[in-house]
Amino acid sequence: KMTSTFGQPVDVVQLTPELREMAEKELNETEAVREKAMADLRAMMDEEEKKGEVKFHRRDDSFLLRYLRNKKFEVERAFAVVKKWAEFRRDHPEIYSNENYSMRALEAAYRTGYMQVLPDPDKFGRAVVLIDVKKVDFHKMDFEAYVACGMYMLEVMLEDARRQVAGAVYIEDIGGLSFKNLMGLVRFMGKRKAMFQETMKDAIPIRIGGIYFMNQPWYLSFLLALIKPTLKKKMKDRFHVYGNSWDKLYERLMPKEHLPPNFGGTKELHPDDFIEYAKKIEAGLKEKGITL
Repeated sequence: KMTSTFGQPVDVVQLTPELREMAEKELNETEAVREKAMADLRAMMDEEEKKGEVKFHRRDDSFLLRYLRNKKFEVERAFAVVKKWAEFRRDHPEIYSNENYSMRALEAAYRTGYMQVLPDPDKFGRAVVLIDVKKVDFHKMDFEAYVACGMYMLEVMLEDARRQVAGAVYIEDIGGLSFKNLMGLVRFMGKRKAMFQETMKDAIPIRIGGIYFMNQPWYLSFLLALIKPTLKKKMKDRFHVYGNSWDKLYERLMPKEHLPPNFGGTKELHPDDFIEYAKKIEAGLKEKGITL
C-alpha cells in the first residue's frame, strides 16, 4: 500500500508498524539495538572531537540514525561515514555558505524542474527523485551552488524516517541532453571530480535502491556501457539503462499515474508541495535549536 510522501514527516524513532518491520528485517534494528548503537556512536564522536581535527555539528537522534541505518547498525562503519561527512563540511566551506546552502537556494533550484521528488513512493516504499537533464545548461551551472542544493535537499529528505529506512530511487531522463551539453557536463564533473568522489563514495548516508536512465541517445548508451563494468557489484546491480522502455519502468517501480507527463505519466506535480514539506521540516528543526 502506497501512502503520500508529503505531509507530516514520520518520526525517526516512533516508526510506523510497516517501517518498524522493514527496519528489523532489512537493517537489524530493534529498540535495544538502536539505543545502544546511538550511545556508542555518540561516545566515538566525543572521542574524535577531543583530537581537535573535526567538529560534529549535530548529535540528535535523527542525525545519528541516518548513519546507523545506512550501515545496518554496524557502529564503526557508521562512524566512518559520520567522520567523512564532518571532514567534507570542514574542507568545503564554499558549499556550506549561507548563499548556496539554504532553503532559499533550494527553492530556486527546485522550481527549475531539473530535480523533483514525487509525492508518492514506489511500490517498495522508497522516495522517487526525478532528474530531467534537458532543463540544465551545464556550461552555465555554478558547481558549488549545484552541490549545495543537492546536499540541502538530501538533509531535508533524511529528516523523515521513511527515507532513512526505505531509501530512495532516482529516475534520470537524459533524452534531452545534447552532445554540446554533454561536453559541458563532462567539463563540469571534471572540475571537481575529487569532491564528487568524496561525497558519493563514503559520505552520503542514504540507501540508494536504484538509478534508472531513460531516453538515452546512442552516444550516452555507449558511455553508460563503458561506465557500468567499472562500478562495484552492489552499485552495478542498481544501475539500469531502460531507453524508451517506460512500461518496464512502470512495472518495476510504480504505475504511470504517479509520474508526471515529462516522465511518461499523467500526474501533475506542483513544486510548492515539496517546498512546503521542506520548510515544515526546517521549521521543526529550528524549534529544537538544530540547523541543517
